Amino acid sequence: MKIKQRSKKQLNKNLRWHSLVLLDKIENHNEFSNVVIDEFLQNTPLDERDNRLVVQIVYGVIQNKLTIDYYLAPFVSGKKLDDWVSTLLRLSVYQLVFLDRIPSHAVVNEAVQVAKVNGHGGVGNFVNAILRRFIRTDRLDIDAIEDFTERLSVKYSISPWIVDYFLKHQTHEEVENLLESLQEVPFISARVNTSKKSRKEVMESLYSEGYDTVESDISPVGIRSMNGNLIHSTAFKEGWLTIQDESSMLVAPLGHINGDEEILDACSAPGGKATHIATLLETGHLTGLDLSEPKIKRVNEHMDRLGLSQRVTLNVEDASKHQPTDGQLYDKIYLDAPCSGLGLMRRKPEIKYDKSYEDIQELAQIQTELINHVSTLLKPGGEIIYSTCTMSYEENEEIVQSFLNAHDNFVQSPISAEKDNIKADLITDEGNIRVWPQQYHTDGFFISRLVKKDTEGIK
Repeated sequence: MKIKQRSKKQLNKNLRWHSLVLLDKIENHNEFSNVVIDEFLQNTPLDERDNRLVVQIVYGVIQNKLTIDYYLAPFVSGKKLDDWVSTLLRLSVYQLVFLDRIPSHAVVNEAVQVAKVNGHGGVGNFVNAILRRFIRTDRLDIDAIEDFTERLSVKYSISPWIVDYFLKHQTHEEVENLLESLQEVPFISARVNTSKKSRKEVMESLYSEGYDTVESDISPVGIRSMNGNLIHSTAFKEGWLTIQDESSMLVAPLGHINGDEEILDACSAPGGKATHIATLLETGHLTGLDLSEPKIKRVNEHMDRLGLSQRVTLNVEDASKHQPTDGQLYDKIYLDAPCSGLGLMRRKPEIKYDKSYEDIQELAQIQTELINHVSTLLKPGGEIIYSTCTMSYEENEEIVQSFLNAHDNFVQSPISAEKDNIKADLITDEGNIRVWPQQYHTDGFFISRLVKKDTEGIK
């Protein structure tokens, strides 16, 4: 049995029903949580307060899925449940365990209503019995789990292989600090469009509309909102800012753009980096590529809103096959390579369960193909800024080192705290940037800068 569309009319004002529908799309139909949430908020029949609770429940269930399943296991062991019933129980247990302000009777009553309407009376009775037993029974003690990997996996609700992966590279304390930080609610951050306004001017405008913002700790053009989504602000509508994570704001300035360069952004979507590069151009030009037509369309919309379209050409194209139309080489190439996205687990918690180590290996091959190809499109003396939003070494340091080993006409250009205006604790011994989520409560990120020698090396 699946989610029934006819249930929608009867349950249209039931926020648990809407939470169930959204979670079903994410967990059983492989849709992205941020996309599903955005679509819901654009067409919601609920008021703002209920919308906030729906979003909290949906993200909370995904964020704590393995923890919830651990608590539920004694009550459903051996029972064959439809996917939607399992999801309904999860979202109910999430509220009972993590949201103290919601009365338990309200959680149970609404869950039973959803179960009866979408299923039948028997399903409603089953859900009622499970939840009432859960309320009366002491929860299992996670700290009693003997195996360290399993304990961290359940405690922080993350696939065991990811725990094991980081334990191979870091101490127990470092791994636990990382996993704990991934459970935190991500900040809403934005980059100021300095071609229109200063950061101070934008923050003053936001303050006048009731937004509480603070300056970014790591980017001179970044701000954080402490109390609201900035897309509803005048500053956003006027193109004075764009939503972007603080760690990705570090990428564009590392090219030290003069303003007159020909630049390639090989993987442009979702557009934060591309629009940042465009703000630094004057007489130069940016060519942006992406495989997805809808994504390129959205990047174009961002460029229009920010008033940057005249400096940019965006194409639906595979960067691994790209050739400049006029045969001219680029002064700088930005390659924000497709990756496993492990640095986004706080913002897109489904990544904690959907990715595998095999995905990392496959993506590393794609990254290698991309950097090898775009390197042929770069002028001597030009730079490649390679970046990812993941934390695996195979997709970051190993890609860079393998590339340098195979291309003696390239050298690494170490990133400097002083010359590049980067926090020293973000720079590795090799001269790369590696941002861990727990450092400044941002996405995890990696950046490396490579320079093509003026004289071609001899193979």
